[in-house]
Amino acid sequence: MNINFTFKKLIIISIWASSVSMHPASATAVLVNVFSPLLTDIIEPTGIYFPLTSGALRADVRTSIRSGPCIIGNYSGCTLADVNADNNSLDNFKPEIKVHIALGTFPDDGQNTNATLRQRGNSARDAEQKSYRIKLDSKDNLWRGERKLQLNKHPWDLSRINNKLSFDLMQDMPHLPSLRTDFVNMFVDNVDYGLFTHVENVGKEYLIRRGWHKDSGIYKANNVDFFMSGAYTLDGAGKPINPQSFNSKLEIKRGKDHRKFLEMLGALNNGNNDFSNDVMGKYFNKNNYLSWVSASILFGNQDIVSSNFYLLNRKNEDTFYFLPWDYDETWESINPNLSRAWNGVSGYWSSLLHRRYLQQPGAIDELLEAIKVIKNNYVTPVKIASKLDAYLPVIQTLISSQPDIDDLPVIGNGPYMTEYFANYNNTYTSVQRNHKIFIDSIQYPMGFWVDKAQLSGNKLSMEWTSSYDLQGDNIKYDIQIATSPDFSASTIVAEIKGLSTTKYDYNWSLPENDYYLRIIARDDDNPSKHWQFSYDEYIVNKNVYPGVVSLQGQVNPEPEPVTPYCDMMFDPQVVRLGQETELSWWIDDATTATIDNNVGNVAIPTAEIIMVPTQTTTYTLTAEGSGGSTVCQATVVVQ
Repeated sequence: MNINFTFKKLIIISIWASSVSMHPASATAVLVNVFSPLLTDIIEPTGIYFPLTSGALRADVRTSIRSGPCIIGNYSGCTLADVNADNNSLDNFKPEIKVHIALGTFPDDGQNTNATLRQRGNSARDAEQKSYRIKLDSKDNLWRGERKLQLNKHPWDLSRINNKLSFDLMQDMPHLPSLRTDFVNMFVDNVDYGLFTHVENVGKEYLIRRGWHKDSGIYKANNVDFFMSGAYTLDGAGKPINPQSFNSKLEIKRGKDHRKFLEMLGALNNGNNDFSNDVMGKYFNKNNYLSWVSASILFGNQDIVSSNFYLLNRKNEDTFYFLPWDYDETWESINPNLSRAWNGVSGYWSSLLHRRYLQQPGAIDELLEAIKVIKNNYVTPVKIASKLDAYLPVIQTLISSQPDIDDLPVIGNGPYMTEYFANYNNTYTSVQRNHKIFIDSIQYPMGFWVDKAQLSGNKLSMEWTSSYDLQGDNIKYDIQIATSPDFSASTIVAEIKGLSTTKYDYNWSLPENDYYLRIIARDDDNPSKHWQFSYDEYIVNKNVYPGVVSLQGQVNPEPEPVTPYCDMMFDPQVVRLGQETELSWWIDDATTATIDNNVGNVAIPTAEIIMVPTQTTTYTLTAEGSGGSTVCQATVVVQ
């Protein structure tokens, strides 16, 4: 058996430090107004947000049936069924249809169509009920100043109020721009589609409404840990060399020159500079950062560590601001599948920005003080209760009837609405519960990664990254090897305790079997309570085993086949007859690649060619590799 694993490091995000003079991170200090005014503080104009209406806004959507194909680049023949069947948000096929919408103060204008509709979201596309983006045709005749309407179903949120509750509470918080939200009852071709939550789009109109430059940089975090990565490579004009790779981590929503982001990332990854002045003081606003992190902790949103937030870099400025996004999986009980390493402060440790902040003297005290200010002033039980009491009459009728009631994610066997109200009422206690979880987690060692588990002959060589203790306690490591991923006592076949190093060679003499590895960090102060798993997780049959690494394999195994990846695009995609266009592609894990229509063999991983097409044509790229072949397409439309 030869086991050789290199484990990908996941990602997470944010936390900042102040220049308060303290010694160990756990030192107690008297903090003078944790939210002291800064020159870079961000302020929204008054009148941005609207009060809750007495009922859900009614949206009437009428689809327009047209003839034609339903393919990349030409969606003229797509239907609502095609839109609902689009379960892959990462490919180039994004079917949309022409519709007419009347919504609240945007009444029926007598036109046949005035917008387009497509599906939106990522993980929720597999749900029975879908979320939609409706984009108005007119750039001038907008709904309350908004052109893109985001109607979210939130299929995994039983209460269906988590996002609205979060954004409504954040509207009152200082230093943290929030988003408009509305409850909407949508009808499509006179069929009731139930309750949706409209959430303001963070884009051009968002910037204009707040008086910020329309060409400011806006980025949506998809997988950002703030470590330097080749995905962020830019050309001389500040554009990504590989847009697909860049956007897979940090999706560009606005802006054309992204050198300021790379400049910030370089300063953050330079461990020799002064974090407080050269990173936090220059490229971030501490008040914005602390407000955003504090709210996320109190709402129980561990999802923001590496994704589900926006970064705003206003034009001609150095500062990056955190903007909240996607709080539908908050306010409820802690996810039982979420590892201890990913819960509480340890989850933030996996992000370089958070990590550098937490290592600053006094950072923990400062963060706890910020959490206290937000908790005692902006998310009090009275404020939460007033919101929940106002929401219930608006949504209760819609939630308790078709089409929503059969798709509520209930897990018990009792009546749907009994479980619904039990969950709804549990929201009142969420802040206190999440606050305690975070405070308790400060005592635990930080998460770490198993970098190597390699068996050669009769020696199992292991290496892992160092854990860290915020109180400065010494850390030691226990190694366990078991025949089951649940590490029940009867399955543990080897155990080494009290290691002070982060590498170990184990003399392997175990019989042939399936084996699993687990490493546990413990501090010397209270090793039975203050312990931590690694960030690694072993997942099988939807069961998640935290801190577990599988040791399966054979002697000198053949390399595991890898399915190739490819992406291809025209720029511009729509041209007039005789106009040039550029066809470019990106290919991974392939040995050969060809494009049809007389293009032939092409370079790997990337290249481009200039062509002058004479008719609308779809080009197909076929990439061949050890794991088979992959096909991707791009269509150029000739007018």
